[in-house]
This record gives sequence, C-alpha cells and structure tokens, in this order.
Amino acid sequence: MVAAAGALAAGLALNPIVQAISALYQVAGSINDFIDDHIDKLKRSANETIACSGRVLEGAKFGFGLGYITPIAIIAIGQFVLGNELAAIGTVASAVTLTNPMAMTCAAIGAIYYGWNALSDSERSAILDRLASGLEMGVELLRALVDFVLRTIKDALSSKQLLAFKEFITSQAALFGRSLFDVTHKVGDLVKGAADAAGNLIDQAVGATKPVVQDAYKAVSDGASVAVTAAGDAAKRAGKMATEAVDKTMDAMRRPPAPPNSTVEWNPSPTPPKETKD
Repeated sequence: MVAAAGALAAGLALNPIVQAISALYQVAGSINDFIDDHIDKLKRSANETIACSGRVLEGAKFGFGLGYITPIAIIAIGQFVLGNELAAIGTVASAVTLTNPMAMTCAAIGAIYYGWNALSDSERSAILDRLASGLEMGVELLRALVDFVLRTIKDALSSKQLLAFKEFITSQAALFGRSLFDVTHKVGDLVKGAADAAGNLIDQAVGATKPVVQDAYKAVSDGASVAVTAAGDAAKRAGKMATEAVDKTMDAMRRPPAPPNSTVEWNPSPTPPKETKD
C-alpha cells in the first residue's frame, strides 16, 4: 500500500489541482514536505480551532492511507465551497498573495463544516465530479473525506470554537467576492454580515472625521492660547498705564496752587530767605 501511495503521489505531482493548491500556498519545494510541515504548525497552535484543523488533515493523511493527497483533497473541497474554482494557477496565486496559510486551511475546513450541507445536491455533485476527475479519486472516497471532516470537527470542538471557523470563512470567501452567507446560507449570517458591513462603514467615517476634528480642536486651542496671551499683554499694559496715572496724580496733589499769572515755579523744598538787619 505504501508503494502504491508513493506511485500515486508521484503521478499527482503535476496534477492541475495539486498545482493550483501549491500556488495557493506558495509552495516552493515538495508539496508532500509542505503538507507535513503545515500540519505540524497547525497542530502546535494555541488556538484550539486551528489545532483541530491540523489534526483533521493528519487523520485524513494517515487514516485513509493515501499520503498527502487526502489533505489536498480536503483543502480543495473547502476551496470550492468558499468560491475558489482552482481553475487558473495564476489567478489563484494573485488572488490570495501573502494570505496566511493556516487561515486558508481553517477557512477551507470551516467551509466544509458550515457550507457543504448548505449546497444543493447538484452543487455537491459538481464539486465531487470535478475533483474526482482532477485528482483521479473516486467520488465515494471524496464523500468519505467530507464525512470524516464533519464528524471529526463536530466531536472535537465546542460550539464557541466552531464559531471561530466563521471568522476564517468570512475573510477568505471575501477574496472571491463572496460573503459568509454565500457559504452557509444561514439568515443569521446574512444579518451579521450586513451589521458588520455597516459597522465598517461607521468606523471608516469616524476614522475620516477624526483628523478633521483634531485639526479643528488644535485650531481652537491655538486661537484660545493666542487670545489669552494677547489679553495678558493688554492687561499688563493697562496696569502699567494705571500705575503711571496714579503716580502723576499723587505728584499733582502734593503741589500748592500757583497764584494767578505767577511765573514762579513750585519748589517742593524752598530755601528759607536770609534775615537782614535794620
């Protein structure tokens, strides 16, 4: 069985869907080595939703005895549910450049959990037929992989941890012009999506308004500061003028009244006249 799995892996290395997944994850070397490393990183995450996604891929890889092709198939199924047709390698690569690989995998697994049963029978059949042809796998094997994902995820995670998948789905589906509701077909997700969109618009409006308010506040503050400084300077000048006026008034009050037509200037300290003898 190991030899058969190795031959299958070698034959699928150039498969268009495998290549599309390699481009999606920007795999530079061996896809098999990448899957092993990717599973290990997922499992070591402190986030239980992410760690469980790694255990799902690992269980599929070893449980079905076909090596890396089963994790690839699970990721591909999830990508189809998200809205990624995996049709053109260049398009796939450019659409999700620099996207977090762990987020992509969690979104794919979450899309299977929340979106597979939301599809019509014809939609599910179309995905299975496409992958059966592209990956050269039987439809029943693909169905078994879907059932494995649904059963494992449901048994391993709490309801709160399951809801975390929706965050991954929302961000990844948006890359293909879809919403959470487009994946789950649940009215509650439609309402939540509308509320989130409205919240984003409000945040954008507040973000755009904030600099204007800050500038206006600064202008008012600066104007107030200038006004206070000017008022202080005016008060100082008025105080100086008042002091000078008081000094002049006091000086004038100390002078005796001058006789009419007198040309004698007042001397505050006159010299007493000399006495003369008769």
